[in-house]
This record gives sequence, C-alpha cells and structure tokens, in this order.
Amino acid sequence: MAILPKTSPAVRLIIWFIIPIMVGAFLLMLPIGVENGSVSLVDALFSATSALCVTGLTVVNIPHTYSTFGETVLLILMQLGGMGVMAFSTLFFLVFAGRIPSGQAFDIRQAFTSKADLRIRSILKSVFLVTVIVEGVGVIFLFPSFLAYMNPLKALYFAIFHSVSAFNNAGLSISPNGLVDFHGNLVITLGIAFLIVIGGIGFTVNMDILRRIRFARERRKASLHTKIVVVTTILLISLGTIAFILLEMNNAYKDYPWGIKAADAFFQAVTPRTAGFDTVPQNRLSLISIHIVILLMIIGASPGSTGGGIKTSSFAIIIMAIVARIRGSSDVDIFKRTVAAESVIKAVSIFILAVMLIFISTIALMLFESGFTPDKMVRGAELDYLFETVSAFGTVGLSLGITPSLHAAGKLVLIALMIIGRVGLLTLFYVVARPEGADRLSYSEESVMIG
Repeated sequence: MAILPKTSPAVRLIIWFIIPIMVGAFLLMLPIGVENGSVSLVDALFSATSALCVTGLTVVNIPHTYSTFGETVLLILMQLGGMGVMAFSTLFFLVFAGRIPSGQAFDIRQAFTSKADLRIRSILKSVFLVTVIVEGVGVIFLFPSFLAYMNPLKALYFAIFHSVSAFNNAGLSISPNGLVDFHGNLVITLGIAFLIVIGGIGFTVNMDILRRIRFARERRKASLHTKIVVVTTILLISLGTIAFILLEMNNAYKDYPWGIKAADAFFQAVTPRTAGFDTVPQNRLSLISIHIVILLMIIGASPGSTGGGIKTSSFAIIIMAIVARIRGSSDVDIFKRTVAAESVIKAVSIFILAVMLIFISTIALMLFESGFTPDKMVRGAELDYLFETVSAFGTVGLSLGITPSLHAAGKLVLIALMIIGRVGLLTLFYVVARPEGADRLSYSEESVMIG
C-alpha cells in the first residue's frame, strides 16, 4: 500500500474491499459477463458487493442474467470476501517478497483472531487449510445429490459454487429459485446448513477445535472465546429450530411431512446467521417468525468468520452483562472466567452502533423509495424495508422480495450497508476514532441518573 503511506491499517482494509468490488462490477458489465442484454452499473456494483461482502442479496436473477464467466467472477469474489482480501494480499507478499509489509499485521489479526501475539504465517496457513478442507469436503458431499438433477460437469460446477457460497456464508445460488429448487433433498439442505455453521463460527474457533483434535491426548482446554461461540451458536440454532417448527408447522410448512418440517425449521434457524439461502421463501413466514429472523440476522455469525452481524460473542457478553447486573455483580463472569471490561464496552458499543445504523438506514431507504413523500408510504411496508436493511448490514442476503424493485438510491444504501457489515463496525470505528490517549484530559467524576 505504498500509494497510501499515511493511511491507517483500518482504512487500508476498507480500501482493499472497495477495489475488488469495482473490478468485479467492471467484469460483470462486460458482454462476456452477461447472458443476454446488459447490466446497469448500479446492478453490477450491487452484485459485486453482495458477492465480496458475502451477503447474498440480489437485484437480478443470477443464472438468467450472468453467463458462466459472470458467475465465475461472483465465485471468486465470494472466496475473496469470505477469506478476507487482506489475507490474499498478505499471501502474495509472503510468496513474492518473503516478508510481511509494515502495518499488515493489524489488518490480518483484526480480521481473523483476537490474539495479538499470534504469528501471521500461522494465521494464514490455518485459514487456507481450513477453507480448502471444508470446501473440498462440501464439494464431495454435494456432488452426488446435484448429479441426480443434471449432467456430471454441471453437477460438479453446482457443487463447487454452492460449497464456496455456503462455507463463506454468501447465500448466492446459480439455480433460478435458489435452494427452493432442491427443497426436500435433505442431503443438499443439511449439507449446506452444516457448511454455513462451520463458516459462521469463525476461523479462530475452527483452528482451536482442530488443535484440540490434533492434541486430544493432552486434553487442552478450549479458549473462553471458543466456548462462548460454540455454546451461543448451539443455543441459537436449537431455540430457533423449535420456534420455527411451532410457528410454521401449520403455516409455511403445513404441506410437508414432519421430516421436511424439521429440516426446514433447522435450516431457517441457521440461514439468518448471515447465510442468505432459503428453502422456503421468507414472505411465506408468519409475522412472528419474520421478527425472529430479524433478531437472528442482527446477532449474525461469530468474530473472525465469514459472516456479519454484531457477532455471537457480543450478544452473549451483553446478555451476561445484564444477568450480572441483576445479580448485583460488577463483573461479567462466563464459564468461570471474568470478561475484560474493555470487551464488555466494545460489545455494548457495537450493539448500539448497529441499532442506530439500522434505524437510520431504514428511514433513508423508505424516504428514497417513497420519493421523499412519506405520507404516501403504505403502512406495514416498513417491515419489508427494515428486513432489507438488517439483511444487508448482517451480510445475510434474505429478502421479503422487494430488493429487485428498489430504486438506484435505495440500492446504494444497501451497498453501503453491506460494506460496513462485512468490514465490521469495530474496524469502522478505528477509522474515525482518535488514537487512544490523544489529548486526554481527566475530569472529576459525577454520577448520572440512569433508568
């Protein structure tokens, strides 16, 4: 990044996300990139952003709009976005220059791990190893099922695309109706669901689990971060599955046998955690289920993962902080460990920033879509726009069906949200924040009435 010598690592991280988006949009607009006709600049930018930010929101039907070349561009962008553009750039520096450029350490650690002393080469090696293994297993697992619907070459292509899309929590599909076209095929549904979960728990957790398996005889203890992520993920999926079965068994799932109902409910509990696939259209869900989906989208995946949202660890820490206050304790204790006060402050700050950003973006989206005449906005439509903004911020990709009909300004709002959601609010905060201790003055302390 010699062209930007005075910029902070956080700014460089954001720029490294914007550059591939621009290149991807250019390639998608080429005649070789489209199936028929042409794609507008805004739609190309939207598709490229959705792929790189592993969101899954689409304003066009991918297989009907883009050629195999265009789909391959999206596939590459998903892989870049999921693993982190900075991981790829650092790998190239390692291969061709034999060393890490100054300042890159912050970028990689910020994206993949909470341990500031972990070696960069170790991070990169683990990231690529986990990705190759999991996506490879995904292809092998999905290929036979897709083979039942198409010829071998196309089935392999579908298996590769959907394995990469699922593990990176991208939610993009090259089937005209997404996974709805394969509804009832439990191998595809559950296979993609487990790929989503593995990609969503984060590289740090995956590496920790692999180390525990490798050194099983030494009985190494899992880190507090791993315990929080795994337990929170299991609880969210379990409670979500039960809720969707109870709420939708006589609604969206009423025409299906119990085995399919359970699979659909499980998938519906997994996919809002930043994946974006759906086996049943979201607009068929009840209003209560839609609100549960919104909550799950806000929570999102885990730190250092391929997903967005405020993250499972932040959600768990906030809940435990509330529990601690109810118990009259000033410390947040989880699994017999006290969470650092700085981590609690970060979790609360991220949640507040996320709520404010979603609220402001929803209002902006409604203003743009109503032509700045809010009195003409149909009551009840606000849920559709809220769902859309939360989906974009959480890099989820689920939609109630209004995405393709948005105006250019509305699409730009979602593009900005997808970038912010993928880069992360904490990184964005580092961009605008002043260095710690700069011009710091201490004043006398005074209590303020709360509640």
